Amino acid sequence: MKILLQILSIIGLMFTLLPSFFHFFKIISLDTHKMFMLIGTILWFGTAVFWIGRKKEAKLPINKK
Repeated sequence: MKILLQILSIIGLMFTLLPSFFHFFKIISLDTHKMFMLIGTILWFGTAVFWIGRKKEAKLPINKK
């Protein structure tokens, strides 16, 4: 599951990076650029929060009295 989320996150980053270059070189229009940026942003923030910064939970010893 983590690998799938990472792949989707990278696709989201590509959707936010590449349209800027495509618009700069007049390959896509401004409206298309905005649409891809919105999709990429939603995809990135929707998937990256589930796998970035996750640490393994430490097992704490239980103190029995």
